[in-house]
Amino acid sequence: MILASLRELALREQLLSSPDYEPKPVAWIIVVGGDGSFVNAIPTAASGDGKRARPKVLSIPRRSGRTSSATADFLVDKSEYVLGIEPEEKRSEKDLLLRRTLFESSVKQALDATGAAPLLALTRFLSNDEERHRAISQISAEGYKSNDLFAFECGGRLVHELPEVQEYFSRSRRGTLSAGSQCLVCGSRAASVDKHPSIRIPGGTTSGIALVSFNSDAFESYGLERNENAPVCRDCADAYTTALNRLLSDRYPDPRHPGETLTRRAVRLSADTTAVYWADKEADLLDLFAGYFDAPRIESVGALFESPRTGRTPAGVNNRFYCLIISGGQGRATVRSVHTGTIAQVEQNLVRYFESIDIGSPEPLPLMLLMRTLVLQGKSENLLPGLVAGVFIAIVFGDRFPRTLLASAVGRCRAERKVTRERAAVLRAYLKRNLEMEVSVGLDRSNPSVGYRLGRLMAVLERAQAAAQNSPNKTIVDRYYGAASTRPATVFPGLVAMAQHHIAKLTGGLQFFYQSRLGEVIDGIAMFPPVLNMDEQGLFALGYYHQRQDFFRKSEGDEENGKGENA
Repeated sequence: MILASLRELALREQLLSSPDYEPKPVAWIIVVGGDGSFVNAIPTAASGDGKRARPKVLSIPRRSGRTSSATADFLVDKSEYVLGIEPEEKRSEKDLLLRRTLFESSVKQALDATGAAPLLALTRFLSNDEERHRAISQISAEGYKSNDLFAFECGGRLVHELPEVQEYFSRSRRGTLSAGSQCLVCGSRAASVDKHPSIRIPGGTTSGIALVSFNSDAFESYGLERNENAPVCRDCADAYTTALNRLLSDRYPDPRHPGETLTRRAVRLSADTTAVYWADKEADLLDLFAGYFDAPRIESVGALFESPRTGRTPAGVNNRFYCLIISGGQGRATVRSVHTGTIAQVEQNLVRYFESIDIGSPEPLPLMLLMRTLVLQGKSENLLPGLVAGVFIAIVFGDRFPRTLLASAVGRCRAERKVTRERAAVLRAYLKRNLEMEVSVGLDRSNPSVGYRLGRLMAVLERAQAAAQNSPNKTIVDRYYGAASTRPATVFPGLVAMAQHHIAKLTGGLQFFYQSRLGEVIDGIAMFPPVLNMDEQGLFALGYYHQRQDFFRKSEGDEENGKGENA
């Protein structure tokens, strides 16, 4: 179903107008004269609007998706194949000569089959060491990278774009197919591909990796070899890989509107894991979706809340939404999970999510900002494997959040003895979603939870100490947050007794203010429990955060007495 849907996406967006060609950034154009002489080497990278220079995207012959073996791509390849050089000088002269020979041989084969004059000029250039070294000198002087792609121009035309060359490449590419079998995607009986086109996935090799591959006998069955175990015809393989590359790229050219690019439809979840998404039909949500996680804005999120009144939600009831969690590696791509729903359901789930993380911030908080606050030093690489992906899926498809989300938030609050707004937002979202609690955005004085009230009590005791001791260097939170949030019976009796001494030092309205706050919170606690479970520890942290934030605002009574404080 997923591959078939990707195929439909490729057809709908007209991504296969030239099925044997694909858009790739080409860094250099080597201009060759009709006699095979070197004319110029032109870098294609251009910068603008303060952005770094990026190579121009051209439609080039589909790359082979090579792995460790030496295989030349047709007419457009890296420097080690095109010129027999590489900037890092990691390969031996023998390896470079092999790669250059393979590239030159593929050009000669095309010349023999087509007789095209530009190919003759190119073969003369490649076999002429003097002209080749002229090109090498210019490229080396200007600087090039190991993964730069090089194409050729002759007579004012890119050689790989010549009609006879394109026809030859299409014939040769399809002539390598195996015997016919039933395609798993379209169901028709057709020759299946021996090797699936590569996909450029974050975390994978820069040249791309395959989504379907069989590299061990253990994965093969019924005497079938390699990809015959999952037969996919050439057209379908080209279609689904093209669709995935389009979803993953932020510069994929729009074939329907020359000069424009298609909107990237992927959300990066970690260094090697990405969520790609699409739908059966176009919808406003698709172009806005990634922004809800990367950089949500109050205007776009507000539009989600208004969608039932604008009529967008009913239109998406039957529009299927697809999401693929995919990871890149050095050898292959790994599909972590597949999820589907409808556009309408996804919009409703996003509304539910943004309501749940509302902690009073002026702007909605980005997902990765919330996640990074749960780990040491706020580094993404310290996050538990699969946590962000699990949270992302829960948000989009309305599932419960992983239990490790609560454990991470509570553990980081305890380790740093601090509850940030991001952790408070995570805790509120978890408690509302998983425990189905009614958790307010701000302080809830009527909340009967003992964990929540103990958190409030901790904030009151801390505030009273700060008022009495003029903001000490080490507060009771610095010393006792961990024990208070896990084993309250061991520390709170002593902390409450200590607070009486702190309050006694205050005068006038301040003494009354803190005494009344202390009494209000303690009156709702029948006894100090010996331990708090993980859910109650989450409520403790949220109660502490809410009460502490409330101290930043003057209560009505304080304003009347002129004794309100700002933290």
